[in-house]
Amino acid sequence: MKIAIVVPPWIQVPPSRYGGIELIVALLADGLVGRGYDVTLFTVGGSGTSANRHHVFDCRQCDILSKSPSECLNTAVTHSLGSYIEIKRQGDFDIVHDNTWKEGLTSAFFMDMPVVHTIHGPIDDTNRRFYSLLTDAKNIHFVTISKFQQKALPNLNYAGNVYNAIEVEKYPYSTEKKDYLLYVGLFNPEKAPHIACEVAEELGMRLTLAGKASEPHEWKYFNKYIKPHLSDTIRYVGEVSDTHKKELFRGATAFIYPIQWDEPFGIVMIEAMACGTPVVTYRRGAAPELIRDGVNGYLADDFDHFLDCVEMVHKIKHSRCRECVETHFSADAMVTGYENIYKKILEE
Repeated sequence: MKIAIVVPPWIQVPPSRYGGIELIVALLADGLVGRGYDVTLFTVGGSGTSANRHHVFDCRQCDILSKSPSECLNTAVTHSLGSYIEIKRQGDFDIVHDNTWKEGLTSAFFMDMPVVHTIHGPIDDTNRRFYSLLTDAKNIHFVTISKFQQKALPNLNYAGNVYNAIEVEKYPYSTEKKDYLLYVGLFNPEKAPHIACEVAEELGMRLTLAGKASEPHEWKYFNKYIKPHLSDTIRYVGEVSDTHKKELFRGATAFIYPIQWDEPFGIVMIEAMACGTPVVTYRRGAAPELIRDGVNGYLADDFDHFLDCVEMVHKIKHSRCRECVETHFSADAMVTGYENIYKKILEE
């Protein structure tokens, strides 16, 4: 089987720091190559997996994201169209796996070969209108990263659901926890790390905040909602390396994730649990598919309940957190999921 995998042009695969889609695709590409498949990754220059590579842009295009919407759209469309033109030029791919967004689907619609499209993002009203245009696109087979997504948009041509994954063995497991809560992620109202600060203050606990806050809108949020909370017990350590991030996960009493939106997955929750660290989050989006209440963490219904959940994390067995990830969210499980979907589509 010859597989083309298309990713966005913003950062390389795998990412050096933040990059959820790119990390997932790197695991998938390497896993498929390891199973003997012929894989070509359509990405940007500087990427490094065991798959063959083709790029339209010589380097990552993340700087464009801070510019006008038209410049972002131009870059995304140029990368996507260039990738699909090359796929048609080569002419011998069995299947395409698209991990971009609208720009990729507009090209995929006109392909004369099967295209698997993973829906990585949220399905809001605007996106729902776009996806509804593709309900009759028989060559496009949609894959969700949570069953919650399928409920939000039930009429697409779904090939299945495959959860995102991590390399569990690369996450240090520990039952010896230090006395601090942890938040790792973006700084915006949807992720709501300001609520993590309020939780720590209310409970009189230490809190470490880590993550990217470099874009103008992120700094605006950070300065208004996070900076007033910083103290000797609530500290911000910036955007950390992968090694530092894993050490933070390893030592935390609990990972608190007070999301204020219906997140379609939430890879950081998986990363925390791989280190034996329980998760406390709100009961929304895909969180109930990742967190088994009272087993590997807690699902809170409101702020007061969130406080109660944090105070109960000592009841969670660290080993159950790790076991959950090994069973359901390993790289091997994800690769098998996509492998089965490719085969099923090609057999139809």
